[in-house]
Amino acid sequence: MEHFLSKISRNLYVIPGGFFVTKLFRKFFDGSSQPENWRNFEFRGVSMKVDIAKQMGAAIYWRGAHDWAPIFVLEKFLNKGDTFIDVGANQGEYSLWAARKVGTQGKVVAFEPMQKLYDQLTENIRLNDAFHKTISPVKLGLSDKKGEVILYASEDSNEGTNTIYNTDKFSIEIGKIQLDTLDEQIKELSVSDVNFLKIDVEGAELQVLKGALNTIKTHRPILLLEINKDACIAGGYLPEHILELLKPFNYSFSKIGLRGSLSKVEDLPDFCNILATPQ
Repeated sequence: MEHFLSKISRNLYVIPGGFFVTKLFRKFFDGSSQPENWRNFEFRGVSMKVDIAKQMGAAIYWRGAHDWAPIFVLEKFLNKGDTFIDVGANQGEYSLWAARKVGTQGKVVAFEPMQKLYDQLTENIRLNDAFHKTISPVKLGLSDKKGEVILYASEDSNEGTNTIYNTDKFSIEIGKIQLDTLDEQIKELSVSDVNFLKIDVEGAELQVLKGALNTIKTHRPILLLEINKDACIAGGYLPEHILELLKPFNYSFSKIGLRGSLSKVEDLPDFCNILATPQ
């Protein structure tokens, strides 16, 4: 019954308000009481293995995506043959959707520094034969310089919020990770073009962008940025500093709303996804 209902609920993404039906289904099959609870599924040509005991894994399993709004944006702005860079790839959700869109002539480079999530990323790539030549996973974090830092987690079940900043909430050490800059990695990996750059690194977005200025100047990619005010403050800056850094490159900024709708950025909320497009 769970398999049957999850298949129905994933397809409700096409219906405005389908989220509330999915939420009702999930109440009857709550897997969060177990330490691990793995499921494999296939949806819209993408296969994934997720842990429904975790917040993000459960959302992907029941909804098809943990947040559909950025996925709608990817599908609108990515084209066949594009190169997509995924910084903070996690278990590979965005990388898989991007690979589906860019096709065999395109390229996806997925950066994920945490060993456990990197293993899950590579497993999800393995499950998709058609994407093997398209997606290149890289076990590395990105910043504004090379180095090594400690990664921290919180006590909750959200596997998408690990951070390099030690705070009252994020205080559980989960190991050291290696860092490099995107500019150096673009050269090292011989990436000839960058069309779309997604960054979701829990407060280190500004540092990643500072290490990617040559890439931004040279390739003028579209940028998808998750901005969390609390995470930015933990990183020692304000969300507005991200926009200020990019303004000299002549980008325009839109907030991503329901179902991928775009609205002009006037005031940044405490949490939002931003689409930056070169003019």
